[in-house]
Amino acid sequence: MIAALKLGILVFMGLDLLLPDPPAPSVARFVPAPLPGPTPALAQQAPAAPQPAAPAPAAKTAAATPDAQALLKRQDELDQREQALNTLQADLSARVAKLKEMETSIKAMLEEAKGVKDQKLKHLIDVYSNMNAKQAAKVLETLDNNIAVKILAGMRGRGAGEVLNNMEAKKAAGLTEMLTKMQLPPTDGAPEEM
Repeated sequence: MIAALKLGILVFMGLDLLLPDPPAPSVARFVPAPLPGPTPALAQQAPAAPQPAAPAPAAKTAAATPDAQALLKRQDELDQREQALNTLQADLSARVAKLKEMETSIKAMLEEAKGVKDQKLKHLIDVYSNMNAKQAAKVLETLDNNIAVKILAGMRGRGAGEVLNNMEAKKAAGLTEMLTKMQLPPTDGAPEEM
């Protein structure tokens, strides 16, 4: 977009203002040879006549100067904006890279935390599996249902059955229902409940 704007400015100003001067040999072909002027002796004898100034080119540059200056000012403003945008883009790219790095770090931390959590859950399963069924039932009745279900799901079937057998019937029924939902694959695209 900026390039198109620059091109428009160049066309508006006239390409001849911004094009470099052509090499001297190519210009010499188009410029007529100077007319023979007075010799130095004649120049001394003839009175110096004031040569009229060329008003057309001066008027042309005077008229074009405010427009050219305005366009150059606008071009400078656009260049500054472009530089500011490039700086902001570089800053944004650096921030995005830093955020991606942080995201990777957080994912690694979450995986590590999940591993620790799984390890602790396995330890709890071992503890409850080695407990007396009556004692395990009493403790599991007081735990959050989600944790109790995870512990029961990790236990062997016979051990989990003995623990559920020693629980209050209503609590055992609720945990059994949760165990069933947890072990069945999700249906209707519904997420697994825990």
